[in-house]
Amino acid sequence: MFRRQGKYLDPNELDRIIWLLRESELTLSEIATRMSCSRGAIAAVNRRFRVREYKGLRARWVMN
Repeated sequence: MFRRQGKYLDPNELDRIIWLLRESELTLSEIATRMSCSRGAIAAVNRRFRVREYKGLRARWVMN
């Protein structure tokens, strides 16, 4: 589904990322560090599942 240095994110990792996007105030970079993947992978998950909407702002978001 989503790539991480040539490896796919497994469903448990994907669920954890979505949960962190919904329930925490962590930035995408902080979530990426915690999950040992790239910021781009976290951003792709966020875009696909439309968890946070940034509206052009990097530091603020609105929950969908």
